[in-house]
Amino acid sequence: MENRLLRYGNALISRMKEISWLSVLLLSLSPGQSLATSTPDFWLAERGQQKVWLLGSIHVGSEEMYPLAPSIMQSWQQADTLIVETDLSSSSGNNQMLMSYAMLPSDVTLNQQLGAALYQRTIDVASQYQLNEPLLAHFRPWFVAITLQQQAIQLAGYQPSFGIDHYFINLAKERQLTINYLETTEQQLAYLAGLGAVEDDFLDATLQQINKVNDELPALIKAWGTGDRNKIQALLDDESTSQELQQYLEQHLIKERNQQWLPQIMAQTAHSNFMVVGAMHLYGDNGLLKMLEQNGYKLTNIPAR
Repeated sequence: MENRLLRYGNALISRMKEISWLSVLLLSLSPGQSLATSTPDFWLAERGQQKVWLLGSIHVGSEEMYPLAPSIMQSWQQADTLIVETDLSSSSGNNQMLMSYAMLPSDVTLNQQLGAALYQRTIDVASQYQLNEPLLAHFRPWFVAITLQQQAIQLAGYQPSFGIDHYFINLAKERQLTINYLETTEQQLAYLAGLGAVEDDFLDATLQQINKVNDELPALIKAWGTGDRNKIQALLDDESTSQELQQYLEQHLIKERNQQWLPQIMAQTAHSNFMVVGAMHLYGDNGLLKMLEQNGYKLTNIPAR
């Protein structure tokens, strides 16, 4: 039974933000509908001889979100290197590492870890996804939360294999381009395992949001597909996220990671680089666009047409 949870966990250990619905920056209209051509927000950062195209990713999707705008694909054809968050193909070999982060101490169970009310809500929601109480008993709250979230997303018709990062990784392999990874799978796992005092808040927010997926996900996807970053932010400002959890997400999963990525981006030796990272990493005072501009890059918002 542990292998069943590990299956879902391996599909998610590279999906960071932005957790809660933030964690996937999901996309595209409900299956069977289509954006025709997706025209997400798209940027070019230039400094000296270096070019970096920046495309915000949604980490799951459906085939209806493709094709992407010709201006994006034309830029892609000029790229020498792809830059992404992590190696999505490596997770299948990391079960032991995942277990070390996902499991509670051997003398602690989930019902001991959580308050009675939160535990009962967790079991009630899990039963809707055929995940029974013994199966969850020894896993940490963050892992239970992303497992439930992944189940809800998949039942809504979306898959990680249609995520933007997957799409360009596959294209890069076809073109035999160099793929540079900004962090390791273990680094990403450490952020989830490091939720600490807000781990229960994360689970609580997930339980509150999980029944909204069929209503809010299509709207979020449409906003991404039309490049409406203001609408994306408005949809992600969820009242179910506690102030403490929101601060953790913004400080550690956005700001801290962006600060760690910036020197790697600036050190790229290729002339033309195409970067795909979670869309919420681009914006705001701690976003990559602002950081790059502060470090001498000229930014151009490329019309996606």
